[in-house]
Amino acid sequence: MAKKKPKTVKLPAAALAAVRQAVANYMRSEGCGCCADYDVHKEHKAVLAKLLGVPPYDDDSGYDFSQFQTD
Repeated sequence: MAKKKPKTVKLPAAALAAVRQAVANYMRSEGCGCCADYDVHKEHKAVLAKLLGVPPYDDDSGYDFSQFQTD
């Protein structure tokens, strides 16, 4: 079975720029095992969650991105 092509969403330029920057910051903070910055990574994950409307877990341990992931 062929994979579904991801939807392309048209965003206003300012929104696209904000999301693009948030993803870039998140990816940069991920780093490798020896240079990852967990605290900064956590901050950037929160920014992405808020921009994208991702709800927090009931226990406030993070954000429930899993409900939006590809099957």
